Amino acid sequence: MPNIDKVIEALWDKREASIYGADGKEYRVIFSRPGGFFDVSILDNLEPMGFITLKHENKGLYSIVNDTKINPHSSLANTPGHGIEVKEKFRKRGAGKALLSVGIGIIQRDWRLEQRGGEFKVIASDITNIGLGCYHNFGFTIKEGMAVSSCYYTDPDTVPEINILPKKVCFIKRLAKRLRRDLRGDSG
Repeated sequence: MPNIDKVIEALWDKREASIYGADGKEYRVIFSRPGGFFDVSILDNLEPMGFITLKHENKGLYSIVNDTKINPHSSLANTPGHGIEVKEKFRKRGAGKALLSVGIGIIQRDWRLEQRGGEFKVIASDITNIGLGCYHNFGFTIKEGMAVSSCYYTDPDTVPEINILPKKVCFIKRLAKRLRRDLRGDSG
């Protein structure tokens, strides 16, 4: 597993870094700041796996972009305007968590370097059921209500390490989980 601090340092300085999955496979990470936004993409060879786009709102507040006018990856996103997207074939392998780790690491660095002040907080809104588990597993606080639609992350100092799993391992883990659930008699 790569050290997230080294990845963030390389991205901040060179706008590009490599990360390695659990099987040793290399993935390319690209960082840019189009129009003041913070944009991170992860690629498997030359194929985009996913992206995250964040923006600074005010003081210590950042958000995962949720604006239909802003979509730097229109060929990748299924839902234009949502600031995080992972291609379906790369889901359930840790790519979303990797994007969150790198994206939040980048804005933590911005917050410290720019001395933005205020409480550090990252907000995600209009969360879909597809992404809810990823945010929850990452450590976001989910705002419960009639329908879950937003969550936030407030730790300015740490983000989870990156761990992208190979497709085969993911399938086996999902199968084992399903078998345990079936043996317990759970329906969901």
